[in-house]
Amino acid sequence: MNASEDRADLTRLESPHDIALKHYLDCALPLKFIKLPSPLLDIGSGAGFPGLVLKILSPETEVILGEVRPKRTRFLEAVIADLGLTGISVFAHRIGPQFPLEIQGVVTRALESARDTLYRVQPFLPKGGRVILLKGPRGDDEVAEAVGELTDFVHEKTYSYRLGNSEHDRRLVVYRRERESVWPRAVARGDSITAGQNKNTKRRLEITSRANEQFKMLLSLGEARGIRKEGRFIVSGQKLIHEILASPELKPRLKAVITEPALAVPAHDAPEIVLAPALFRELDFLGTKQPLAVMEQGPLTEWQAGEGKGLTVFIPFQDPGNVGAAIRSAAAFGVRRVVLLREAASPFLPKAARAAANAIFRVELLSGPSLDELIQSGEKIYRLDLEGAPIDSVDFPTDALLLPGIEGYGFRETGSSIPVRIPISGGVESLNAQSALSIALYEIARKQKPIA
Repeated sequence: MNASEDRADLTRLESPHDIALKHYLDCALPLKFIKLPSPLLDIGSGAGFPGLVLKILSPETEVILGEVRPKRTRFLEAVIADLGLTGISVFAHRIGPQFPLEIQGVVTRALESARDTLYRVQPFLPKGGRVILLKGPRGDDEVAEAVGELTDFVHEKTYSYRLGNSEHDRRLVVYRRERESVWPRAVARGDSITAGQNKNTKRRLEITSRANEQFKMLLSLGEARGIRKEGRFIVSGQKLIHEILASPELKPRLKAVITEPALAVPAHDAPEIVLAPALFRELDFLGTKQPLAVMEQGPLTEWQAGEGKGLTVFIPFQDPGNVGAAIRSAAAFGVRRVVLLREAASPFLPKAARAAANAIFRVELLSGPSLDELIQSGEKIYRLDLEGAPIDSVDFPTDALLLPGIEGYGFRETGSSIPVRIPISGGVESLNAQSALSIALYEIARKQKPIA
């Protein structure tokens, strides 16, 4: 190994004493309590902890070091060659449902929760196989949670000990695969959520690997490009999902309900995707910890001047949260049409959809031109601007066009648009663009029709 490989970010520990105690001794002590299964897969081996240490101390055990980071895999291969070890190999890929090698046990150290590890290995660990987890003192808290969800595993034993004469408490938690998993699903793992099915059969799809193509598609819905490509978006929350399920208009657009085993979901007959907890947390972009739903987006028709009755609101906002809040305000004050200008963030991004809530289904969403093109179109547009007349002095026509400015700088061009302002205290420079829009919508609605 050269000097650069010696510094390949293998450990944060620096002193020889800490390395000996917290790495080598920590990885060696399990042999005091258990006999290792063989072949043994070390998931997330890193610098070889614990798999490499266990192999050296238990040469009869066949060990597979699972490590995907290139610098570390090169380090592991170099150590194996330098020490002349046999019966040990490096698996330089992510460990998922399609893991191709036969094993009898799994070991991990400080990788993830016990529950997440059991979900990870569930597709390929055979009956009788063992899962060995090197944990800190909080490892006790994970035992009941894991076996409560994955009933095909049993908690075999937890060993409690300290590292030498130190104050560092450790737990060695051992699970055993008692039986093969039985999932109530009508299709095999990995089938598409868009495939045809019997209308009387509720489909349940289990995904435990990040490499799963369906999961990759779902992850792409966190970005505007993925939403455009798939024509779908994600919404969250029990209340909203219940409303979708109860709506004859919305339910046909529901493509799947997404959950993880610990979450309660409303009763439904839609296709269901059950994600391993770690995958659900990754897909739950906003950390809501609530069920998710995949909805069909539907086409955004182009706005045409002169079409439609009532107030039309144009949104140039580039922040998804402001876009969603604007749609929600529009729905709250009776606006039926919202035009997304070219600068605007997608209203179907997770942050926007979360802010809009059910309003995203209650207003007609249209696509529009750029802000400058709209200003230069010659249409009679009321723009929210600090230079305008006070909004309470303006008589808006029934079919008015209302335009807030882009966050930060407002307008570069104003054309023949009519400025209208929200009167504020002289000590404040300006209002947030979305706040100003909400106030304007309230005032227009108040003047045109009393609000209950």
